[in-house]
Parts: sequence; structure tokens; C-alpha cells
Amino acid sequence: MALLLVACVTTIPRGHLKEDESIASIKVGTTTKDEVSKLLGSPSSESTFGPPTWYYVSSIHEHRSIMPEKVVDQHVIEIAFDSNGVVTSLKQYTLADGKNIEVASDTTPTEGQRLGFFEQIFDNLGRFNKDQNSTSNDHSHLPAPTGGYPR
Repeated sequence: MALLLVACVTTIPRGHLKEDESIASIKVGTTTKDEVSKLLGSPSSESTFGPPTWYYVSSIHEHRSIMPEKVVDQHVIEIAFDSNGVVTSLKQYTLADGKNIEVASDTTPTEGQRLGFFEQIFDNLGRFNKDQNSTSNDHSHLPAPTGGYPR
């Protein structure tokens, strides 16, 4: 049984493939965005605020038969640029640098009434428009107004 479980291991690479030679040729203060793009291709992600920063992410996932998939290796390359598009910093992170972030499972309550399944069904009984052929501007079926604003 143990041999069957071990035999069913699948390794799945994802994201940008880490190329040490290409990364080593990036020099802080001289390499430009265009040169980085030619060396590494388009980034996995870009910063949305702060200095322009590109992120190249690669990971290796392992899947064992019935067990959930897990990340066994991960590399992130962070390249920041100045306003002229020249590299100002290059940092590399591994799986050990990552932090687990718990997703909040709280829900925000909404205003109004909470109705159960049967309450929703039976609450709408009798709530329908009996005269579906009349137009919205035709008020001839309504009683005559008694004071107030005319229709």
C-alpha cells in the first residue's frame, strides 16, 4: 500500500522558471526595464503603488494521490526600478521567507429582515399583478382621487 502511495507523486512546476544566469546578468544601477524584459520576459506581477516593481514568481507543487497539493519550493524575484526605468534593487525570496496569512471567515451582517426558506416562499403568495395587460400610465382602473394631488 505504501509503495502505491509513493508511486503516485506528481511534481508540478508553476510560474516563471528561475534562471540563475539571467538573474546574475542584471546589474543594479545600469540594467533597464527593457533589458530585464528581454532577459526574464514579462513579470508575474507588478506593483500597484510605490516605486515601479516587477515580481517573478515560480513554485513547485507536489501532489500525492489522495493527499492535498502542497508547495514544496518557491522563488520570488523582486526588481524595483527608478523613474527612468533603471534597476534600483534586486531581491530574491524563497519559501522560507513566506508568511502564512489566515483568511478572515467573518461575514458582515446586512440590514433588513432574515427570512427562512418557507418564509420567503409563503411571504410572496398573493403578491402578483393581476392586470398584466395594462400600461404603467393607464390609471383608469384606480378610484377617483379625493383631494390632494391630481394624478
